[in-house]
Amino acid sequence: MVRSLRKYGGRFASSPVVAVTPRFGPPLSKRTLRAFNDLDVLYVRRPIKTKYSWFKFLNKPLALAIAEEFINSEAIGFLDSDLLFVNEPERLRLLPSEDFLGFPVECKEMGSTGPGDPYEPFWLELCRIIKIDIRDLPWVVTAENNERVRLYFNGGIFVYRYSSNFSKSYLNFCLEFLDSSVSLKEEGYSEGIKEMSAIGFAVIKLGLKWRALPYSHDYVMMSRTHSSWYKEELLRTAKIVHYHDSMWPPFFPTFRDCLLRTHPEVGHWLAALGPMRNTAPAQWRLVNKVLAAFRARQETAYRRRCSTV
Repeated sequence: MVRSLRKYGGRFASSPVVAVTPRFGPPLSKRTLRAFNDLDVLYVRRPIKTKYSWFKFLNKPLALAIAEEFINSEAIGFLDSDLLFVNEPERLRLLPSEDFLGFPVECKEMGSTGPGDPYEPFWLELCRIIKIDIRDLPWVVTAENNERVRLYFNGGIFVYRYSSNFSKSYLNFCLEFLDSSVSLKEEGYSEGIKEMSAIGFAVIKLGLKWRALPYSHDYVMMSRTHSSWYKEELLRTAKIVHYHDSMWPPFFPTFRDCLLRTHPEVGHWLAALGPMRNTAPAQWRLVNKVLAAFRARQETAYRRRCSTV
């Protein structure tokens, strides 16, 4: 992600980057740390132990809280690590009249289309928890399926004004939703909604002036949806690609060839890098497996304590 930002990010290529490890886990490799140094990335490792350390998505607001200690710019952007910059993302610049930029979800997933939707009771409960009228949530249209849903941001990329107090509200709402022990027995439900929905709720609760980013600034590619979602004309206009599992060996040739047709320079650069591989030593892979199993048990225990709506 950082390599592509530095190479193809245009006016954003030299932006300061802070990478954060906010929970316990194996150390980064010396190779990665050298790359961070070469790419002018400030790396902060500060494991924060909470009762929800099993919840991987809590890493996002925690990372922002830590990163803000090292940032003095007025605008702050959060970027998932599985993003590929293929052209200058000119729409990422905050205008003086704006406080937040975010990309509404590409498909409905756990969003709500309104009364009668199986997820509507859950959204009503989240609104009750933070004392907001659900009618105050704007409607947005999903990028892939053109479904009208209540405001629901993809958490992979967003930009906010430092002075807006967004990150604090984002973290607090995420923790409030986890504390509420409310769940839903719907197919496809994930506790991750308690983090993703907190983004939009923070924006609305704070009364921030927001703008929706276009699909070109978070174009989604992954093996699971490639046959049904992929459109060459959309990739051709993309500025940032959210590649998910596309860089791993099984799907990499397809991903590379798509980029060679739409962004030849990026495609050749990526082909030279090759697919991602897990080169961690065996002992750290074992630690990761043990941690994953332990955290999965903690999540299961949490779900058993939850009440459903």
